[in-house]
Amino acid sequence: MKKNVFIGVFLGIGIGFILASGFHIISHQNEKVLYDEEFIKSEARKIGMIDPVEYFDKKDVHSKMNTKETKVKNIIIEIQKGHKSEDVATILKENNLIQSEKEFLDRINEKKLENKLRWGKYEFTLNDSEKEIIDRIVKGEHKKE
Repeated sequence: MKKNVFIGVFLGIGIGFILASGFHIISHQNEKVLYDEEFIKSEARKIGMIDPVEYFDKKDVHSKMNTKETKVKNIIIEIQKGHKSEDVATILKENNLIQSEKEFLDRINEKKLENKLRWGKYEFTLNDSEKEIIDRIVKGEHKKE
C-alpha cells in the first residue's frame, strides 16, 4: 500500500509539472522578444561593458599615422620562404601596411592567390594600397639590393 501511495504522489507531481509547463508555453507563445542592436548595447552598458568603436576607431588611427613624415618613409618587410598567407598578413599588419589581417586574407582567398605569394624583401610605403601590395607580392617585385 505504501508503495502505491509513493507512486501516486510522484506521478501526480510529474503530471503537475507537465501541465504547468504546457500552460506556460501556451500563455507565452505570442510574446516574441526582439533584441536589436540598441537594446543589446544598452544592456551591455548597464553591466559596465563599452562599445570599442565609440572609443577607438582604427581608421582614424591609420589616417593619423599617414602624416607627412611617415608618408615618405619606406617600410621594408621580408617574407621568408615557407611563409603562409596568414604569416604574410601578420607581417603586413605589424608594419601598419594593412588595416585588417582578416580582410587581407579574404581578398587573397577570393582571388585564389594564397599559394602565389612570393618570398623575398619588399619595400612599401604607408600610401600603398592593399591591391598594390598584393600585386607586388604575387609578381615577386622584390626590393633591389
